[in-house]
Amino acid sequence: MTPKRAKYFTYGNDKRCHEIRKFIEDAGVLLDVWDIGEKPLSEYELDSLLQHFDMGHFLNQASTSYKKHSLDQELPERDEVIKLIAEDHTLLRRPIIRTIRLTTVGTDKKKIAQMLQIPQDGNSGVDEAKSSKQSRTHVYVTTSK
Repeated sequence: MTPKRAKYFTYGNDKRCHEIRKFIEDAGVLLDVWDIGEKPLSEYELDSLLQHFDMGHFLNQASTSYKKHSLDQELPERDEVIKLIAEDHTLLRRPIIRTIRLTTVGTDKKKIAQMLQIPQDGNSGVDEAKSSKQSRTHVYVTTSK
């Protein structure tokens, strides 16, 4: 059986991102890791990553830049938000985990396990993941034709 693969966008020494990365890798998923602290995403790469999704899901409200740019008041147009994120990567919520058809953002292990079809405990085996009513992670399905 071919191992599962996903792209994993993180940055710096974020403890929670490291914990989630270990959780996914312990389940046998091969991750292509992109540390945006070391290699920031360009506007083009951000546009491709964020696709048609609601930009609010990808913004890090805990970032000091979030209020600095008045994003807590009103979100500017999509292109302007992408430009702001490209200039200040701390505005991007993380981790972002992307497979061919699905993207998730945040640290909810139940939702990540559900998306990747891995056990909630992070070990290899059969997954019995259940959906959580309160989630900090959003799972999106993109259609590919």
